[in-house]
Amino acid sequence: TTSGILRLTFIGGEQMRTDVDTEVKICCIMLPNESPENDESLTIAAPTNEGSSAISIQSEAIKSSPYIDPGSQFSFLQVMFDPAVSQQMCTVELSVKTANDLEDNQQIILYLPELTYVDNEDATIEFSTAESDNPLDWMLFKSEAEWNNTEKSLHFYLRDGQVLAAGRQITLKTLEGAFQLPLAVEQNSDQILVEARSQDDIDEIIAKTTVSQSSVVPPVRSFPFSELLYVNAVPYGQGDVTFRFRTNRPMFVNQSIFLRLSGFQSDVVDVVLLGDAKTHFLNSMGRWSMPENRMNLTIADTLYSNEVITEITFYNMILPPALYESDESLLVWTSDEDAPQESIQTSPEICDEVCGGDQKTFARSQISFYPEEPRLAANITFTILPTINFFEGDQIILHLYGFVCSNSLISLNGTGAFKIADEKADWNADEYQLILTVGENQLINHTDPLIIIILDDQNFRLPGLLSENDGTLRIEGVGALIYEEPLKKVPALGDTKEILSSRVDIEPYWASSATTPFARIIVSFILNADVLPNSDITVKLGGVLHNPPAAQSYAIGFSTSRTGTVDLSGKNAPLFYNQGKWDHDTSTLTLRTKPEYIYAGEYIRFFLERDMYFQLPPAAYQNDPGFTISVSGAGIAEQQFLYSTKWVDNNKSWVETEISYGSSGSVWYPGESPDFYLYFQPNVDLYPGSVIALKLPGFTHSSTTVHISAPETAVANEYDISGYIDTGIWDPEAETLSLTVPVGSAIVRRLNVMRIPASGNYGFMLPVTALERNDPRLTISVTGSCFLYEEQIQTSPRIVARTFLTSIFQYYPATKESIFLFIMYLKPSVNISYPAHIQIYLPGFRNSLSKTTIEITGPSRGYINDAEATWNETTETLVMPTIYNGDVIVMDTMLEFHIEESQGFILPSTLNKDDETLQIRSVNNIGWESIKTSPKVGDQPYSPHRFCMVQYEDAVRTSAPICADATDCDPPLTDPCNAAELSRCGCTSTLTSAVNISIFGFNLEESDTLFFLPYDELCSLDPGPLYLEAFSLQEGNPEIVDDGGEAIFSGFRATLPGYYRMCYTHSSTMYDIGFVKVKPACDAPYVSVGGVCAERCPNSQKPVAGNCVLDPNAMDDSDGQALMLQVEMGDAEVTGSTHLAERDSTDQELRYYIYRYTYELATLLNCEPSRIQVASISEGSTLVNTVFTPVTDTSSTERSPAALISLLRALQSDTSSSFYSNTFFQDIAKPRNLSQVVSNEYDPASLAVRECTDGVYRTFCPYAGDVMALGASYTIFGVGVICIPVALALLCCICWRLDFQLSSPIDEETMTALRTEPQKVDKYLQIEYAKSWLDGRFAGEQWQQSRDIPILHITAS
Repeated sequence: TTSGILRLTFIGGEQMRTDVDTEVKICCIMLPNESPENDESLTIAAPTNEGSSAISIQSEAIKSSPYIDPGSQFSFLQVMFDPAVSQQMCTVELSVKTANDLEDNQQIILYLPELTYVDNEDATIEFSTAESDNPLDWMLFKSEAEWNNTEKSLHFYLRDGQVLAAGRQITLKTLEGAFQLPLAVEQNSDQILVEARSQDDIDEIIAKTTVSQSSVVPPVRSFPFSELLYVNAVPYGQGDVTFRFRTNRPMFVNQSIFLRLSGFQSDVVDVVLLGDAKTHFLNSMGRWSMPENRMNLTIADTLYSNEVITEITFYNMILPPALYESDESLLVWTSDEDAPQESIQTSPEICDEVCGGDQKTFARSQISFYPEEPRLAANITFTILPTINFFEGDQIILHLYGFVCSNSLISLNGTGAFKIADEKADWNADEYQLILTVGENQLINHTDPLIIIILDDQNFRLPGLLSENDGTLRIEGVGALIYEEPLKKVPALGDTKEILSSRVDIEPYWASSATTPFARIIVSFILNADVLPNSDITVKLGGVLHNPPAAQSYAIGFSTSRTGTVDLSGKNAPLFYNQGKWDHDTSTLTLRTKPEYIYAGEYIRFFLERDMYFQLPPAAYQNDPGFTISVSGAGIAEQQFLYSTKWVDNNKSWVETEISYGSSGSVWYPGESPDFYLYFQPNVDLYPGSVIALKLPGFTHSSTTVHISAPETAVANEYDISGYIDTGIWDPEAETLSLTVPVGSAIVRRLNVMRIPASGNYGFMLPVTALERNDPRLTISVTGSCFLYEEQIQTSPRIVARTFLTSIFQYYPATKESIFLFIMYLKPSVNISYPAHIQIYLPGFRNSLSKTTIEITGPSRGYINDAEATWNETTETLVMPTIYNGDVIVMDTMLEFHIEESQGFILPSTLNKDDETLQIRSVNNIGWESIKTSPKVGDQPYSPHRFCMVQYEDAVRTSAPICADATDCDPPLTDPCNAAELSRCGCTSTLTSAVNISIFGFNLEESDTLFFLPYDELCSLDPGPLYLEAFSLQEGNPEIVDDGGEAIFSGFRATLPGYYRMCYTHSSTMYDIGFVKVKPACDAPYVSVGGVCAERCPNSQKPVAGNCVLDPNAMDDSDGQALMLQVEMGDAEVTGSTHLAERDSTDQELRYYIYRYTYELATLLNCEPSRIQVASISEGSTLVNTVFTPVTDTSSTERSPAALISLLRALQSDTSSSFYSNTFFQDIAKPRNLSQVVSNEYDPASLAVRECTDGVYRTFCPYAGDVMALGASYTIFGVGVICIPVALALLCCICWRLDFQLSSPIDEETMTALRTEPQKVDKYLQIEYAKSWLDGRFAGEQWQQSRDIPILHITAS
């Protein structure tokens, strides 16, 4: 076939004769595509191999050959791409010329297997024939071609009745941008084919033919090999970085290589290059862009990097804090158009303490929102702190499944918003992705958290359900690569995500084993939350053994042939690819869902058939807690299956458990460190991952790692576990020792033993308190791969110390520094006998009767010699002597001793609860120890506290509310807002900036509460509703400092000025601890009028704590009543020793005093001085009897006398008022207590006076003549004696007449008719008759007449 020659060799002895035609038939020769008639290229020859003497026929043309019709074919084919650029969108141009006609509706098919249609699906394609020579070519074809995406073929159909004549060349060209070129296309590629077929695709018209010409598409440059090497591969290591690579094409001058080295840094922009290849790059340097983390290498000399691996080194680069091995964020590409960015194939890992992929993470990733209302828009805050830096163009993608927003761009707020491009995030609603792109020249570093906020005006709505730290909310880094991980902190929202229904139904196959059968296991569940695609569902079947035949020759601890893929069956098995992965070491089955959602409420069910060889243990629980399920893709943490089958009656338990200490028969005491032995035998096998937990209350160990050793003496049928469990973990807080069954091991159903030796620091120290025999507090349980409920250790010895197991003191009453009934309860752990006397140390106690011999009463007094104790007040010791040869106080006996009030003991001022200074001992038997239980004494807040507070502030201005010197201050301190008053009473006069309320006392507690009442109300344990307009309520527990000596409250706010009582609750007892004055923000002596500071209040109001309030006295009807008030003033400074009260009215100093008093007081009260008159002055300091007269002008708006006095008392009560800033009235008598300040009530009260005829105001005016004329008095006397009795008599007669009984209007005839024929009587009378019987009056009955008839006595005749 190579030379195209057919050789026919004669059979030996045969010959071809010249007179006979010879015909040869040759089979299976394929004809050429075409051949002309008598084709001269077909030749025949008959050479010989017998030498020149033999006859030979030279080569000559075949004389006769038939015409071979070539059939239908293409005579010219050309395919061009525009533009012919790798991976670009292009147009396809087909030029075709056929050797035969193509008729109507036949199709020309162009196969483009390497091209991709833009929509990647079947489509109709528009094209044109504008490039054809004949402008009418468009009439030959239908207007649209068809693209078959499966075959990658383009079909052009001829129109009805049209013929493409042989030899006519046409050009068909698709519209722009319909197809994408591959990476490369060879010139005249044999992958591009053209054929012609019938319209129905059945008949082949022209076979598939390769094109004569096609565009070449050179590939973009790529990197078949790339590698990074570091000299100093540690976090932030500084050193040379080597890049080794090979390209698929040479690199020419002015082309560039780019490396994106995420997280790298350099001290310089132009980085020096090292190595032999450096001369191929511009200036032997690379240009480093810090914001983009990009290295630019520009080619200065052609680099044939396609032939050999090229190596270039960047000098002195700084490595990032962390990188994965072969980190995909390290990219390389070239300057070719659309050159792909490829990950550098090989690069070392950079890590510190955490490696293996966890070194790149988000140290903080949390979301918070307010309000926390499901499915509503909220203010959402993200706090993000990566362990690596994110540079310009890098992205942080938050996967927020369930969040909803109609906007694609979300405006951002918060301190970190400026770091995000345009301060906006991209929201991909279909994928639930919030994309944060680092802005130009910005950096998100690994030291400062990124805080961004989405405000509720963006209508970014919360999901319906979120569990705490919900695994459906995830985060990842792109560019600076961090693999996707859950958000670390997510608050719960809405209803709890939970498993609504979950079951493990087990069907044992008892034929396989009578105790540990194989089983069919059916798992089903329903969730109330969606499960994300590609999520893991983990099912733990604790205690179940996967034991296929291939594994049965191995010990049950080995995972060989046990860990691996198992087949699933059932309706929903395809959802998990019909398989799960079983992990023998954790007894878990992990299922990976397909890339589709499992929606809330869907019933999911699958099962493990018996041929999967899952073997059951010999005991079981109903609803075994060892059977759990977790769904990370739904944010549902591990939960127990709500139902699981109990396939056998026997519960999982312990056949034997025992703890012993030291060698057999030894006795140990609290605080000692013997060898510790544990013997245990479970009734089920414990597989790898099972954790045995021993609860050992009171035990201590020097380390969290406990070393386990073999028993000192091996015993038959006791199996030492130290060979595979050599250490345990001790949790000192939980007092629990945990033993984990390691991989490759198991604890089987036999008696196992372990020893914790006491040598060195390895041993346990026994509790310092007693342990009972078989103490129920010593327990054992199993979690992890198997579950056994916590059970008491069955056997354990008693451990007892020389101590008082019980020591209780009770005081009645427990009142400081008071005589009390003293009751003691004592229970010794050992016997007490003579001479082990009981001594009690009572610091601070005193005996008011100076007694040294104290009588002991109570049920146990018989144990005390003569029932008398000795008290030594110097040493503060009470000794209760035991009796020589008396009864022994047997251990564990509860003793009760009383010391009555008559013995005169007095409590100290303070004692803590369970005060450790109270001690007891039994001489030479039980050492000194603290009393275990005793009540507090003197625990209460101190009083009084005085606070100053400014309206609307949530703190006070008083830093030292307790002032001891103020106790003796006279007049007393009533105004803690007045610095002068504070200084006068020896208190701290500095009113600081706002501070929290500090309450001082003894043994204050966090449970204490504080509230405020108006001062005229009293504190009560049940004050009713505590909502008060003036004060906010307590927001939280107080902060207790100074060992309970100070309770700090915050958050109280006062809205109304005034005086408020402070009520403090401590230990269920209410204490009145002082008061707070709330003043407006006006500086004294100004007052607040509706929030505005003014010099004085309006006439209808008076000041209270600096705030103007309505004065009831200004609103009453007593404007015309003059009042006299005695005002107490300090003695005025006058010449001489004669008091003003004793001076003559003409005395100049007296007159000046009265003048000054009148006008200064009128100024302060804002009234006319003429309305104030000094009636007299008395001694007793200086008592000014002042008359306040009514207003004479009816149109005046001045206050009434009562209102003036009310105002005067209000100003007098407030030492910060204008009264005390007036030099004359500074010595007015100050209030004596706060009740007087609040009530404004002073003694004596004001008196009503009248102006007498002499112009003087008195309570009663003197008699000045007749009171009434003589004629008028006689007239009044006559009327009273005569007329009034007559009138009363007439009135009585009238009343008697009205009550006179008239004769009955009903006669006997009418009564008879009412009884017999009522229809003949008036309707009114019928009704009255009926009512009389209903009322019990029985009209018509002659009761009285019947009574008057004598009774007949019937006697025998």
